[in-house]
Amino acid sequence: MASYKGYQTPSGPSSGQSARIQLFSQTTSSVFVPSATDRRVLSIPNHQNLSESPSRARSKSTKPSYSSSPQLPLHPQRQRLSLRPSSSRASSDNSSRRPRDDDGSLADNVLSGEEADALREIIMAIDMKDNGDLGCAYYIAIDESLLLFEDMAMAGIDLVETLLLHVDPTTVLISARASEALESYLAKRAQGIDGSRGDLQSAYILRSLNSTDFRYDSGKEKLLGLDLETPGRQSILYTSVVDDTVNDNGEIEAQENSRQGRLMRLATSINLDSRLTIACAGAVLGDLQRRRTVHYLPNDPDALVAFRIRSVEMLSLFDSMFVNADTLVSLQILQSEYHPNSHQRGPNASGAKESLSVYGLFQHLARTPQGKLKLRQIFLRPSTDFDLISARQKTIRFLVHPANADNLVQLSNDLKKVKNMKLIIALLEKGVDIPGRKISVANNVWASLQRFAAYSLRLRDSLRTLPGSEKIDIIRRAIDVIQPPPLCQVGELISQTIDFEQSMERGRTAVRHGVDAGLDELKRSYDGMEIFLTSVIAKLRSELPEWARNYVQNCIFFPQLGFLTVVSLNPETGKCNYDGEGLNDVWERMFAAEGCVYYKNKQMKEMDEHFGDAYCMIIDREIEIIHELAVKILAQQEAIIAASDVLGELDSLFALAIGCGQYNWVAPTMTTQNVIHIEGGRHPLQELVVPSFIANDCYITGGPGNQHAEVMREGSADTERSSIERPGTLVLTGPNHSGKSVYLKQVALIVYLAHIGCFVPADKACIGITDRILTRIATRESVAKNESAFSIDLRQVAFAMNFATRRSLVLIDEFGKGTNSLDGAGLVTAVLDHFASLGSERPKVLAATHFHEIFEGQFLVETPELAFGNMDIRLDFDAPTMEEQVTYLFQLVPGRSISSFGSRCAAMNGINQVIVERAETIMLMLARNEDLQVVCSNLSDTEMQRLEEAEAVGRAFLEQDIRASSSGNGEVRQSSTSWCRGILDRVLSSVSPALGPSPNIP
Repeated sequence: MASYKGYQTPSGPSSGQSARIQLFSQTTSSVFVPSATDRRVLSIPNHQNLSESPSRARSKSTKPSYSSSPQLPLHPQRQRLSLRPSSSRASSDNSSRRPRDDDGSLADNVLSGEEADALREIIMAIDMKDNGDLGCAYYIAIDESLLLFEDMAMAGIDLVETLLLHVDPTTVLISARASEALESYLAKRAQGIDGSRGDLQSAYILRSLNSTDFRYDSGKEKLLGLDLETPGRQSILYTSVVDDTVNDNGEIEAQENSRQGRLMRLATSINLDSRLTIACAGAVLGDLQRRRTVHYLPNDPDALVAFRIRSVEMLSLFDSMFVNADTLVSLQILQSEYHPNSHQRGPNASGAKESLSVYGLFQHLARTPQGKLKLRQIFLRPSTDFDLISARQKTIRFLVHPANADNLVQLSNDLKKVKNMKLIIALLEKGVDIPGRKISVANNVWASLQRFAAYSLRLRDSLRTLPGSEKIDIIRRAIDVIQPPPLCQVGELISQTIDFEQSMERGRTAVRHGVDAGLDELKRSYDGMEIFLTSVIAKLRSELPEWARNYVQNCIFFPQLGFLTVVSLNPETGKCNYDGEGLNDVWERMFAAEGCVYYKNKQMKEMDEHFGDAYCMIIDREIEIIHELAVKILAQQEAIIAASDVLGELDSLFALAIGCGQYNWVAPTMTTQNVIHIEGGRHPLQELVVPSFIANDCYITGGPGNQHAEVMREGSADTERSSIERPGTLVLTGPNHSGKSVYLKQVALIVYLAHIGCFVPADKACIGITDRILTRIATRESVAKNESAFSIDLRQVAFAMNFATRRSLVLIDEFGKGTNSLDGAGLVTAVLDHFASLGSERPKVLAATHFHEIFEGQFLVETPELAFGNMDIRLDFDAPTMEEQVTYLFQLVPGRSISSFGSRCAAMNGINQVIVERAETIMLMLARNEDLQVVCSNLSDTEMQRLEEAEAVGRAFLEQDIRASSSGNGEVRQSSTSWCRGILDRVLSSVSPALGPSPNIP
């Protein structure tokens, strides 16, 4: 970028760079006080505080109102425009959306609700056929990018939920002919008509479009019509024979930008066979075009850059380790909780925060908004890229080294001052420098940019001083991406142009003295106006009648209104004490306020014509200078955003490194072998909430697959060996509360953490590349799902069976408990046998069950592919209380358990002792294969005697000759009572004298 007059433009790193950084970082302590009206009142010392006329005192400082005001330079074309009109923004309330509190330090303080909505807009189109085939595409406003997912066959609603979790859209588009299941599912999670979200944290606006918007051909044509920016010089020309033309000399010439050429170029980045996704992309592009048409006039140049798409990218859910919503919830990887007070949930906040979760262990350690966002993306998309995982582990290992501990803390603290520059640049493109009403340094665009430039360069210097940092990819990349020349220029331009102290006093951005000679002259004239007005009022009083001189108080200057004469008001009559009597002049009354009347007379008008509106001229000139500064800063936006992004990625790895050091985790060994070998594994959350945690080992292997198709990475070209020495399926039994579910989850979490490149809570771990973690652990019941708990369990198991591969990890915890015990035992046996019988394509399976009958009946037996394990306990039946009879050791041992000891668990949790004893009696009968109906029908001797006596009484009563006595109406009740009592006494006495007479009958 060429040097600008009045500013020093560094051409490269130099020894004076640190001095320049210090120079422009000294003003970062200034704060700005935004004000709705920025008016200055100048008068003689006896001036009374007067209020401005509401009808005239409107701020017009953004427009040049006088011919003497300098001409504004042409404003460049805006690079980014709001996506939604104000009417629709207010209703959707997405200011708390992604990254929710991740961007809180910046977005909540800097952006107003409408601006935050526009920048956080994510428009998603999704379509699903009746057979479950799914397509999806979405547009991210802040990145100006269009992303497409490859078509997924037989996906179902489970993958729709996973897509919503990954994308977190603000608007969802569906076809009017979408499947009923998809429409019903999305409608239950959408915002209400009034914009309410209920208890849904990530509710969206659901819109149904015409089915013609979801046509494949239309979508492909719209994608071909995109004018995507290609960085650098185009080195490949895409063309075809049908596009070639013959010139006058008979030579064949290839046509640039031909349809076939554009189609071939598009096919290099997009899978055009994903017909549903291409159709969804067309729906998104059509919606953006409709918004552009509605919001902008046909010839508006801003419409050319509105809803711009800079890049198109094709994604696949299965490119990384696949984890669906059930897995994330079951393993507590991501988990939000709501504020107990519903009034704290809105409208500008979701009321949700990260609960006790694996992501929550690291979230607070990320210092920057973009770092928290990157960290969340890392947790949502664990990688299966061996090189990427190794690079992250190498970075964390370098950062947690004791020699770098102090440097890591210092670098992390410096990152606190770095904000997300994408939002700042977006505001700068809009011409907004002090958005919002909150008073803080972060509210000002210039202060944020200046601080970012200073701390970015400081971080770069600190990274360069780390010994061995040149071997770490992310650090080396950060040093290369953070370019000192443009960042130094940004900081120096702001420091030399913006006067932060004066801006704080005036409540608006002010230009530093010495930047522009004309502006300095205007400011000197404006600042010296108080002395000038003192002489003006003295001269004016000398021309007035002597009796009126005491009523004329002073002369005053109001921006927008000019010079005015102030006359006192008679409090008794409410009239002005003097209005120009005795003078050959017309005093025009402007307004009255606070016991004074403000007049415009001949002398004031002459001063207006001579001096003009000096304040507005100052404002106009400052706007021009600040606009020129913005143009220069925006010329470096690519360097600024690139530095911001790389610092966010660096911050996310810093958070992982700090967390791994705090929690004493170790680096796992990643391998292409299909194995999970963990020694001393621990649950990352459970160990934080218990006094002591018992570590356990795990060693399982999956199927070897096609040995001739895969080549190992470790050194030679040896193919992956089949590891039949270790089982692929491990079935756990044991009492309740013994730790089976915790064991299943800790193994899955260790595998998960290893694939995000993080250290793991274990003594040692060797983890094979795993493509999916599929779970049947938690039953997430909801009124939004028209399913029973058992049907949800079945759906989760069916999903695991359909999508599991040999490199998948499947967790099944107590499947079959929601139905008849015989049906449940049969189902869990069949499912486990299915996985174990897949041979070379078997996945790694961990299961826990309480159906001991499947082992006793030899329906499930140990094989080389299937092993049994149980959580060890110690039994002491001589203990005085039932609670002390079972001692949990939480240690995994081979073999199976003989009982679940459910009655002991019931006693430990407060169930009455009588009920527990009765339950144990029935369980003992069942264990002996006794017929409960026969057993329960056997009576004791006492019970038999009572039954015989009752039968005799009944028979004797039936033998009685009962006839009603004839009595008067007044004696009916008394005689009937005595008569009935006599019959009962005879019956009881005849059967058993021991029974005695009947009790008194009222």
